[in-house]
Amino acid sequence: MLAVTLRAVGVNHLQRSAHNNQLPLDSSEEVRVNGEAVVAVDTSVRQAVASARAAQYRWRMRPLVERVAAVKRAAKQMLARRGEAIALAHEEMGKAVVEGLWNETLGPLDAVTGWARIVERATARQRTRLNPLSFPRKSAHVDLVPRGVVGVIAPWNYPIAGLYRSVFPALLTGNGVVVKPSEHSPRSSGWFLERLASELPEGLVRVVNGDGRAGSALIDAGIDACVFTGSPETGRKVRVRCAERGIVASIEMGGKDPAIVLADVDLKRAVAGITHWTLSNAGQACGAIEVAYVDETIADAFVEAMVRAWSKLRVGGERFADVGRLANRRQFEVVAMHVEDAKAKGAVVAFGGLARPAGAGLLYPPTILDRCDERMKVVRDETFGPVLAVVRVQGAAEAVRRANESRYGLGVSLWTRDIARARRLAERLEYGVVNVNNHAFSGAIPSLPWSGLRDTGFGIANSALSLATFVRPRATVVDRATAPELFWMPYDEALWQMGDLLADLQLGLFGRAWRLPLIVRKRMKTLRAFFR
Repeated sequence: MLAVTLRAVGVNHLQRSAHNNQLPLDSSEEVRVNGEAVVAVDTSVRQAVASARAAQYRWRMRPLVERVAAVKRAAKQMLARRGEAIALAHEEMGKAVVEGLWNETLGPLDAVTGWARIVERATARQRTRLNPLSFPRKSAHVDLVPRGVVGVIAPWNYPIAGLYRSVFPALLTGNGVVVKPSEHSPRSSGWFLERLASELPEGLVRVVNGDGRAGSALIDAGIDACVFTGSPETGRKVRVRCAERGIVASIEMGGKDPAIVLADVDLKRAVAGITHWTLSNAGQACGAIEVAYVDETIADAFVEAMVRAWSKLRVGGERFADVGRLANRRQFEVVAMHVEDAKAKGAVVAFGGLARPAGAGLLYPPTILDRCDERMKVVRDETFGPVLAVVRVQGAAEAVRRANESRYGLGVSLWTRDIARARRLAERLEYGVVNVNNHAFSGAIPSLPWSGLRDTGFGIANSALSLATFVRPRATVVDRATAPELFWMPYDEALWQMGDLLADLQLGLFGRAWRLPLIVRKRMKTLRAFFR
């Protein structure tokens, strides 16, 4: 039996893929898995949200130092038991074990520490100075307070580390959290959430399963904020649904990151960096390099060097393989379709892309496609696989123009020896993250914003700028005055004269200024008499 509501252990979310999360317009009362009826989605999700809300009230009242300490204890437990998570990610989605260590399990304590600094600074009480003449005996301050319960609809490609940037700041700012993980990595995400829940108040972190209807139900269950990572098509539905319900939402809808390789490039550095950021996690990353815009004067040398490097990579299921299999059949089919479409439209296969060894299953060979153009899906759409499309360009201006024409706008990198020129070009690139001689690593730095535009969406992950998803401002004003305010009722001629005179003073017309004390005295007399 597939339970659709758990405290923080069993997970099995039946979404379609990391960037194709399906969100039906209507949620159903019952889900069937392999013909077997399971618990009503709407009811179970509501119960999970209610549980998180009940625990959140006490959690938000704890000092930040106590919240940080609890989450750090969980992070240390995750580090100590990292081997379990590495094995789960490898079993569930074929993640290379070295990537399981470096990309999924090495960073929870660093992430919590970084978020603790950000939250402490950003949520400190802000005192507001009020003009003592205009606002006598008054004081004010602004607090950033938790929204309540944050719903997270998570992807499968980074089932553990991908949750750091939403779950950690949500908890540290005093919220409860309900997570809907992917069906492709339920045990990996569940492992993270179980470790976390073991150090937190019961019910504060909850998990729900189900297909897209569970996502719909989560949005409809009374959450106060939503963090979504998925496809542009589903992301638009989530954004509309959240807007209709008055729910603040951070929506990330994928990427198609280009690398711009200029003629003066340090070729060895570029080949190493582009190889890594194209093939890490088998290319299944929003910030993976999928297209290289290469100056035509060095394009032949670039492609030859990439082929030499890629021919030395270890591909397959061995322990220290560089590139593993794809996570699911649907993603494999998307990658294969993009490659075949490019070949049919004139792309040249420089490496891979053809035969696969018998029994390879979901292992798609790393593939370099040369002489690509915008007619091809591999250039236009998110491939999310171990494929690099090489587009030859006539210099930096054309590369920047083509990069800015992408339907996505997450990250881009410039590869050149001329740093000053790179800085100038960076100002012309319409992307959320611009890198020079590296790519995407800033996504693991809590203090730097990770965001995009166009079909990537307008959500912000990481940095204090992302906290608007998790907190709202609350202004508190204290008045120690005892007499009525001059502008309060009842209205009279003196109040009119005072306002008219103040308007003139703002315009620099001081001819009647001498009358102001007389008008104020008359107005005060009227108020005292009225409220005697």
